[in-house]
Amino acid sequence: MTSAEERRARHDAAQAAARAEIRAQTLDRYLARRPKSFTEDHPVRPEIEKWISDFLAGSHASLLLLGEPGTGKTWHLWKIGELLIRRGWFGRYYLVSDFEFKAAADRPVNHERLQTWREAPLIALDDLGATQLYPWTVDAIAQLIDARWQNQLPTLISTNLPTLEPLGPRTQSRFADGGSTFAAFTGTDFRKKAS
Repeated sequence: MTSAEERRARHDAAQAAARAEIRAQTLDRYLARRPKSFTEDHPVRPEIEKWISDFLAGSHASLLLLGEPGTGKTWHLWKIGELLIRRGWFGRYYLVSDFEFKAAADRPVNHERLQTWREAPLIALDDLGATQLYPWTVDAIAQLIDARWQNQLPTLISTNLPTLEPLGPRTQSRFADGGSTFAAFTGTDFRKKAS
């Protein structure tokens, strides 16, 4: 090996070590924010595992987790972020609860926060419809999904609603564009089983 090749090999090894350190720090910060009740590890559902692989390969398809309370939707949203970091993705992932979104969309409107969410590489709206969907909240969600659709940015949604019909046909159509993945969650509320 020539000295130039040795220098290049040392440089590549240093770069790889730096990336691994950044990934470890990012993962530590992410896991520190995760709810304590989600520390238990479970297998990820196959359709969600496929969505993750497709996303890492460049897909901009969105993801809808639909079903009863306590069946693992929010756990999966947190797990998606963890797995993306572990697999080397360095993008910004916002996991926004229905209450957070409503607070930003309600008067006084937090335009800066809404704009950040519109432009984020990845956003998850968790528990959509947990609070009443007022017309201005539906409008803000429609604007978010429309902006993300225009820029081919995927949106993740979890909801206990039976469909996304309250968002209107235009928003539903834009959310579904690009072959979005749909995962139905059924079964007993695991939180009730645990008590």
